[in-house]
Amino acid sequence: MSSAPVHAVVIPSAAQRAEAILATERTLYRHVVRTRVRTYDVDRQGIVHNAVYFYWLEAARVEYFRAIGLPIDRETFVTKHRFVVAHQEIDYFAAAQFDDEYEVLTRISHIRRSSLTFEQLVVLVEGQLLVKAKAVLVHLNPATHVPERIPDAYRSLIREYEGAHVTFADEQ
Repeated sequence: MSSAPVHAVVIPSAAQRAEAILATERTLYRHVVRTRVRTYDVDRQGIVHNAVYFYWLEAARVEYFRAIGLPIDRETFVTKHRFVVAHQEIDYFAAAQFDDEYEVLTRISHIRRSSLTFEQLVVLVEGQLLVKAKAVLVHLNPATHVPERIPDAYRSLIREYEGAHVTFADEQ
């Protein structure tokens, strides 16, 4: 009776996965928002509460739109540029603490007919990856609230900003 050789499966640690992500993806991100962890960001354990990262990611997405040239004012996301979050996912690699300086790196990786995909990293300024996240936003008609094609003007702004690092699924 012969037995087949046993092959060990090596599962990388969270730290190894985080290092690999930074090594392979960091250069894809042009947009960066830098700030510090505030007192109200931390929980009773003294670390940033997991839900707070979603606020940071949302704020960085707004700044991304501003950086690509979308005019931003109080009515921007109400009556002009109606984008709603349809899906979000997040992987946590490490915890930030009060007064840590961090950056949120943001890019748009895919644009489909009525949706776009944001990819984001939250990284301590010292270099440690805290979070990797993805969000799919759907463009709605401001009057009917029905998904509609992302206008060519937005597509052009994103294409100019992202260059070859964005995929347009409905133009292939």
